[in-house]
Amino acid sequence: MPTRPLTFQEKLRNKTRYYRRWAMGPMKWLAYETGQTKHVPPPDRMYIESTNICNLGCIMCPTGRKEITRAHGYMKWDVFKQIVDEMAPHVKATTLHIWGEPLLHKRIYDMVAYCREKGLRAEISTNATLLTEDRARNLLDAGLNVIYLCQDGIRPETYENVRVNADYERTNENIRRFVEMKHAGGYETFVNLQIIEMEHTKHETEAFVEYWRDVPGVDLVHVKPFDSWGGQIEEISALNPNGNRRLPERFPCPNLWYHVHIYWDGSIAMCDRDFNLDFDLGNVIDPDGVVRVMKNWNGPKMQELRRLHIEGKYDQVTPCNTCTEWAWWRPRLFESYGNRPVEDESAGKTVRVNGNGKS
Repeated sequence: MPTRPLTFQEKLRNKTRYYRRWAMGPMKWLAYETGQTKHVPPPDRMYIESTNICNLGCIMCPTGRKEITRAHGYMKWDVFKQIVDEMAPHVKATTLHIWGEPLLHKRIYDMVAYCREKGLRAEISTNATLLTEDRARNLLDAGLNVIYLCQDGIRPETYENVRVNADYERTNENIRRFVEMKHAGGYETFVNLQIIEMEHTKHETEAFVEYWRDVPGVDLVHVKPFDSWGGQIEEISALNPNGNRRLPERFPCPNLWYHVHIYWDGSIAMCDRDFNLDFDLGNVIDPDGVVRVMKNWNGPKMQELRRLHIEGKYDQVTPCNTCTEWAWWRPRLFESYGNRPVEDESAGKTVRVNGNGKS
């Protein structure tokens, strides 16, 4: 069943929170630019790992390659609710995925609906192999704000070599049915069709854009820059289509001031590139069972990590010592999002077009 309409009071609350978050932008930027390590304002974005279990063996993914050695599991509902209750007034959006396929979590629709109820923008990225019509309807009815539908290849042989254990025709049909349902039902879910630019796909990105750009219900077709996940795995780094590119002078990673990553068991990570938690930042679940995200966000371990970045001691932090993705973005006064290389415009090339075909 579709989610109930928001009441006037809920709409007013959400609008008030929106403007309050927007007004916090300069304070966050100032905290980053001045190298503030403690009492940092709440993050802009929150990444919640609903699960780190996946059904595929993708060649560019540490999960698919079985490189993740930490325990596997699903986030408990009570933990999830406490995280959202605390952080919904502060963060602009949350993804319900980090490592793993979110559609494997039995309560993913409840998670989406709860975020909506609390005025928190909810997003998921899915490989779409499990996106049956029933699951599609449940996501749409739950009020999902954004969905990233991933299809790495326009030819079956390309796609199936990248997305190991997936079937191109089935995934393609799942995606088409989802956007048809979204378009026909007038749902507001923003659909981002994306392909990762890598050695296996770089010759198909233009065809991918042309294939999806005029499909009703598709809002954005995105050629996503290749992510080496901190350059930790040689076989993944070898898939980079751009090779060794010129980087700007190193600066502290904005993730430590703008994004909070919470794994399924409550562990805090510096970012998703620390997929095995090499740098311990603690757990949002305190011994008394109460979730306290902001306590950890400004805790001593996070303060120490920010200090190391400010002092340029990246060699003391894994995986920061091998990472190049820190160069993807640098915050501005009222703007803070990644996937956009700075200074080197040729790096991590992206192609974005609207669903109506206009560039």
